[in-house]
Formats: sequence, C-alpha cells, structure tokens
Amino acid sequence: MSHLNRRKVLAATGALGASAVLPRVYAQTVPELQTLRSTSKAWLWAAEDYASARGFFDKARVKVVSNASNRGTNVAALGGSGVDLVLGDPGEASRARGQKLPIKAIVSTVNKYASNVVLTNATLKRLGITEQSPADRKAAALKGLRLGTTGPGAAPDALFRWLAVQAKLDPNTDLRLVPIQGAGPGMLAALQQNVIDGFCLSSPTSDLAVKDRDCGYLFNMALNPPAALREYNYIIASTAEATLANRDKREALVRYCMGVAMALKEMNANPPEFRAWADKWFEGLPPEIATASFAVNSKIFFANPLPKENLFQANVDFLNTVQKTMNADPLPASLTFKDLYDPSVAQEALSRL
Repeated sequence: MSHLNRRKVLAATGALGASAVLPRVYAQTVPELQTLRSTSKAWLWAAEDYASARGFFDKARVKVVSNASNRGTNVAALGGSGVDLVLGDPGEASRARGQKLPIKAIVSTVNKYASNVVLTNATLKRLGITEQSPADRKAAALKGLRLGTTGPGAAPDALFRWLAVQAKLDPNTDLRLVPIQGAGPGMLAALQQNVIDGFCLSSPTSDLAVKDRDCGYLFNMALNPPAALREYNYIIASTAEATLANRDKREALVRYCMGVAMALKEMNANPPEFRAWADKWFEGLPPEIATASFAVNSKIFFANPLPKENLFQANVDFLNTVQKTMNADPLPASLTFKDLYDPSVAQEALSRL
C-alpha cells in the first residue's frame, strides 16, 4: 500500500512540476515521438541521447523512442506514419525540400561538420601528409584513394566531394568513393580487410580507427577543419509538415525541443556530468581515447536548439558544390531559410523554460 501511495505522490508531484512550464490542457498527457538517425551511437546524436538519459524529456513530459537505420539517408521516412523526426545533416533535408517534399526542420544541435576523415598510417606516410599539413595539400592527397562513405547523398560522401573540388579534383574520377554498410563497425571491418584506405565518419568510430586500426586523422573536423567549415550547421531534426499541422503532435515537438534545450544547456554548463554520461554511453573506449574524444566532441554543440538563419547560406553553398559533382541541379532559389525551417517550435520551447 505504501509503495502505491508513494507512486501516486510522485506522479502528482511530476504533474505539478510540468504544469509550471506546460499549458494546463496538456500537463497530464505524455505523448510519444519516434525519432530516426543513421547510427545508434555517435557524438552527433548526443543532445537527444543525453536528454533521454538525464530525464529532460521526462521533465518536458514527452516520451522519445530513438531508432537507428544504419543507412546514410533517412529523411524519406517522414513520408510514412512511423517516424516523427529524422536527425541528420541539412544537405539531405535541403534536397528533399527543394524537391517539394513537405518537411520542415525545427532543431539544430551540432555546429561543426563533425564527420572526420581518417587514413591508414601507411597511406599518410606514403603521401607525406599529416593532420597538421595545409588543408589544400590534405585535400589533394585524396586523389586515387579508396574512401569509405555511408553512401551517395549522405554527409561523408558530400564532404569527400567538397574536399575534392577544393583541390581541383573530380570526385567521380579522381577519388574512389566506396559505400560501406554497417555504420561504424562496417567501416572498421573494411579497414581491417583492406577494402578501403580510409573513411569519413563521426567520433567515436574515427577515434577507434586511430587507436586500433593503425590510422591517423587527415581532417579532425571539430579541431582542424577547412576554414570555410569552421562553423557549420551540421545536425538538425526534421519533421513532416502534416505532423506540425497536427495540434497534439506539434505540442509533442515543442516538448521535444524543451528536452533538447535543457540537455544542451546542461552539456555546456556542467562538463563533469556530461563526461560521466559519455563514459558510460560509449562504454568500452580505452581511457585515453575516451578522454581525447570528450575533450573534442563536447564542444561541437550549439547553446540552444533554435535554428540559426545566419548559417543557412553556408549550407546552400556547400551543397550546391556537391550537387554539381553529381550532375544534379543546384538547390532552387526558392529554398530559403523560412522555406526549410520552422523556428517557431524551438522558440515556443525556449519561452517555456
């Protein structure tokens, strides 16, 4: 009996706490959102995962179920009924929106193009290149190499194409872009089997390649990116316009933004707590890799989830460069910040905190 009474008290207390930040009509309900990303664990998704682990989604009164596809592109899933939010890079969402897919981006979390390029140490030595070499020399060194990506249209493929253009190379003929299935484990296996000379993927997979697969960084994009990518809107969350138009679903999205906002604030304000979570979440990393990985990747996040209009043109310029290498049309001029993003969801979320 006392256990049941305690549960009732806790439930009542939680409801009272929620009513301080939520409209009264919604305070008692806990909607569920299904989110989708390409891989299960990476620093790129840390804002959502930290919000789940630290109870920020619970505090915002929304249940978030995170799913991984192990595919490089996922935004088409928003055309169905099983996914509410897709986490990924603005390139994929911009292409889809440019083709009139009815989606909107509502959240921005990562402010670096944090997919890193690693090569085998044997390759680096043969080319006479290190991570400290000038960016143009490093980009030119990609010529003729077998480079693992997560597939055409995904961010790693796009970065290799963009780097090739900076070095006046043709990525279709001068680079050997190799799609690899299986996300991080697939990349590491491809290295071990000598299928590729290097790859582009986020941490901690890139860190593990350096530690356990005799690789070195060519571009650590959080620490030493090309100048044009020093600040970059890299990870966003997109949803279907129909989801936004649904009153109950929109309320759930606002709550999601509240949870992410609380996570981002805590991640920036309390590094020791963030580090403790990261050590557990990425369990199995050698201590020296965990320390180095946190030192770099803990600083790739925006202070809040509100999409930043001043970074929009950089995304467009980057993507148009990539589109040209794929013989694809540039993004339509009609694709503006307001066409792709709906900042009102994050604005409402922030106003409640």
